[in-house]
Amino acid sequence: MISTPHYFYETAIAYSDLGTDRRLSHKGLLRILQEAASVASDDVGFGLKDANEVHWILSSWRLRMKERPAWRAPLRVETWPRTMDGFLSDRDFLVWDGDREIARGTSRWVLVNMATGRITRINDAVRNAYGAQLDGLELFAGAQDVPGGGKTPEDAPAAFRTTVGRRDIDTNQHVNNLHYLDYALEALPEEVYRDLPETVDISFRKQILLGTPIQCLYARTEDGKHQVEIRSESGGKLTRHAFVWFY
Repeated sequence: MISTPHYFYETAIAYSDLGTDRRLSHKGLLRILQEAASVASDDVGFGLKDANEVHWILSSWRLRMKERPAWRAPLRVETWPRTMDGFLSDRDFLVWDGDREIARGTSRWVLVNMATGRITRINDAVRNAYGAQLDGLELFAGAQDVPGGGKTPEDAPAAFRTTVGRRDIDTNQHVNNLHYLDYALEALPEEVYRDLPETVDISFRKQILLGTPIQCLYARTEDGKHQVEIRSESGGKLTRHAFVWFY
């Protein structure tokens, strides 16, 4: 038997992970992957409870859903850091229902200094903590990385508006990445929302703080993707917080 450095996180689909059709939703999958990554980091001493000078902030997600199991289905998430260089680390995921792969994903994380809030280089202490789990296996080989941003037509109307409330804020004192997907889903046309494509890309550009009025602009890209830009405007200054693509 070949040993693997991959981390395995076992869970089951919760009621809150379901869509209206009683099947695992994209948001439910994202929640499960976020938890798996958090637990895997916690087990090597870089979790929420550890007193470190640095922590990880998400830069992007790519999720691909192959099957959508029902409530209480037992899932096993296989995850590993694929790269750890400079300021960035890529982490990949396989999600199993028994012996069937039902989803896969990849994510990019930025290391941030907690005192300054600025990105910082991955040092030997961080690299050594994750060293045994590192594996260059790439699940989306040959595919373009999640873009850093997109272009929204100037005449695109705001499809959804809201003001960030306390319900949206996480332990980092800004909007949790799950809610970016919430906002984007609200902006989709009904026919797209009711039959979501299997793949979702999310590019995080700027954190969103409590009380920020945001708007979501929907557009179709030249290659046919459904794009949502999440932005805010204050004092005449436009801030692009994130782009989400469904395809």
